[in-house]
Amino acid sequence: MYEQYWGLNEPPFTLTPDPRFLYLSRAHEDALMMLHYAVTRNKGAAMLAGDIGLGKTTISRKLIETLDPVQYKVVMIVNPILTPTQILQEILAQLDIDISSRNRQVLVQRLHLALLEYYDKGRRVVVIVDEAHLIRSIGTFEEIRLLLNCQMNDQFLLSLLLLGQNELKPKVAKVPALEQRLAVRHLLKPLDVHDTGEMILHRMRVAGFTGEKSPFTPDAVHKIHQISGGVPRVISQLADNSLLMAMARKEEMIDAFLMHEVAEEYTGVAA
Repeated sequence: MYEQYWGLNEPPFTLTPDPRFLYLSRAHEDALMMLHYAVTRNKGAAMLAGDIGLGKTTISRKLIETLDPVQYKVVMIVNPILTPTQILQEILAQLDIDISSRNRQVLVQRLHLALLEYYDKGRRVVVIVDEAHLIRSIGTFEEIRLLLNCQMNDQFLLSLLLLGQNELKPKVAKVPALEQRLAVRHLLKPLDVHDTGEMILHRMRVAGFTGEKSPFTPDAVHKIHQISGGVPRVISQLADNSLLMAMARKEEMIDAFLMHEVAEEYTGVAA
């Protein structure tokens, strides 16, 4: 709606996990590096936790981009509210294995055979469980843990990555056998005020902005950081609303005064 006004080719602040728009702050770069290390060094299991809206899903999409599809087959579980049997069925389905059995032992045996087939071809499977904090059953966590028993010559036949909000940590702690298998653990933190401004400009640049400097003044960025707490999802929503309001008023810059009005509309209270 406002793209032409700001000289953009596409909306810069959509909330979909498009890895092109991922701003690699130090915290996000560290998280990506840790997950990449866990997979490429065959460490077995890793966990990335953090508050809602910090970019965990987008980091996982960026990770997938960095992995050679010839060497790795990625299974992405985005709805983890599944029974142990359903987890196995979902993994097999994404490995393009058609099996109608609901018998756990049959499913486990078929999965192990599939992993061996991938191993023989020089490939490994990466299972990413997004929103893993939503898993309700200890039995499901146990089933996930048992996936790590699939090994060959002291090598894991798959990598397991658990992504979720902070409540994932105490849930995993209730399954010591799984917690002890987590070779890599990382806690994602919010952006500071500097990275807030850099993230906004990065997303604008990816969307086609060619101006010499950001249309967001330093005091506007400070206000956005103050309101958002450094959460990228909220930063994006505030920035998006700001661009729209500034266009409606034919403003060329977005300052703290405009941000104050945007914040009142966004939060419903005076900022």
